[in-house]
Amino acid sequence: MELILNNPYRIAGILSNATAKELEKQSGKIRAFARVGKETDSKFDFQFLPKISRKELEDVNKAFSKIEQNQDKVHYSLFWFLNVSSVDNTAIEYLKRGNEEKAVEIWEQVTTGKDVNSENFSAFNNIGTYKLLSNNKLDIKAGIESKIG
Repeated sequence: MELILNNPYRIAGILSNATAKELEKQSGKIRAFARVGKETDSKFDFQFLPKISRKELEDVNKAFSKIEQNQDKVHYSLFWFLNVSSVDNTAIEYLKRGNEEKAVEIWEQVTTGKDVNSENFSAFNNIGTYKLLSNNKLDIKAGIESKIG
């Protein structure tokens, strides 16, 4: 899904609920590398996603511009990962290590058969984002259902 694979938060190499300080730090780092045509990695370059390039300064600038504008911020955050709870933190750590199954298992524990609430909304968002990337129609359906609650 293009909205996830080319998500500005992904290009920026941050989670969608990154602080202004984290955003500024990452912006400086990626732009410095891009100015000299060099690649930079992010700890959120999950192994289940195709490799992403951040060496074109124009692309990097567009990505940061999109997430610095309030109306776009929310739109793009709906299709990227966020870390709001200890559940998210644990699952994202598993994603970083390439253990997708464990991350999904953790998010499913707090979403399956449950209503969306202030404590689990991020798990619904995260598992929805993950499942929308699947080639399996049932997973994609589950991803859509997670997004619309």
